[in-house]
Amino acid sequence: MDNGLEVTLEAVGRMRDILLLDMRGKTAYSNGHIDGAVCCQKDEVYPKDKPLVFYCQYGKQSLKLAEKYRSAGYEAYSLSGGYGAWLLSCCNALDSDELERYDRQIILRQLGINGQQKLKRSRVLIIGAGGLGCPCGMYLAGAGVGNIGIIDHDTVSLSNLNRQTAHRIIGENKALSLKSTLEAVNDRITVTAYPYSFSAENAAEILSGYDFVIDCCDSAETKFLINDMCVKFGKPFCYGGVIGFEGQVMTVIPSKTIDLRYIFGEAPTECETCSSYGIIGAAAGAIGCIQALETIKYIIGSDELTTDKMFIFDMLSLKSRIVDFRRNKNKE
Repeated sequence: MDNGLEVTLEAVGRMRDILLLDMRGKTAYSNGHIDGAVCCQKDEVYPKDKPLVFYCQYGKQSLKLAEKYRSAGYEAYSLSGGYGAWLLSCCNALDSDELERYDRQIILRQLGINGQQKLKRSRVLIIGAGGLGCPCGMYLAGAGVGNIGIIDHDTVSLSNLNRQTAHRIIGENKALSLKSTLEAVNDRITVTAYPYSFSAENAAEILSGYDFVIDCCDSAETKFLINDMCVKFGKPFCYGGVIGFEGQVMTVIPSKTIDLRYIFGEAPTECETCSSYGIIGAAAGAIGCIQALETIKYIIGSDELTTDKMFIFDMLSLKSRIVDFRRNKNKE
């Protein structure tokens, strides 16, 4: 293929009266495109008195199309590096490898390049590296959350492995184990492990380093501790719980939305646990993934959060419901 088909962004900037053609499709084009580009239609007939510059995502498919139009008598070119090269020129925070790694989410109109930069700058703390923390952490790492903290005092046991899929070594501390897995998932992020319990004594120091907290623990007492400490220190957090085939999720923004105390009052002194009631691993995976989604939505500034309401999912019947607490928000 003739190397003369390729032109750089700088060269395109110097060209006059060109037709810049985005061949990625209507959805991708509507979610974001190079300034001045038009969406390319298949087998479109273009005027031959203007140079045509085609671009795809990374400049590979556009080479073939440029060659096709060149052979038909057009002055046709392919943009070297494609849309990714243009994004890279607009963004100092992400390199070319990161742009390709996160490509499928960057093209979402709800996220875009600005949202990806927010994810990279964010600091998220996961409390509990078990059935919820493993999938939640893995998907946050995959999405490019730049700094992830993991706190858990427990060690991996054989009975954990049906649902805690990030762990491999029996007897290893769960926070350290999950840290190792997340670093393998994405070597472009920073992961910090705290191999001890979250407590009222260390809460202020630990929480000060994070923007958002995820409650992935399995103890009612610890859940209410997380709630109280996050409210006290003004840290938004996502509560998640799962047992058997059922799970629930709620996001709390202190001083703006309701919290666990509003709904439940005091922590229950006795309640079922996974060890007493049982749990299916995929149910924990589903709720952990929803917690990861809530976290990402908070970071990118979405207003579609489970605040002032709780999402409840019965995964045996695949029925879900949302309990809305806003109507009772003035409750004494």
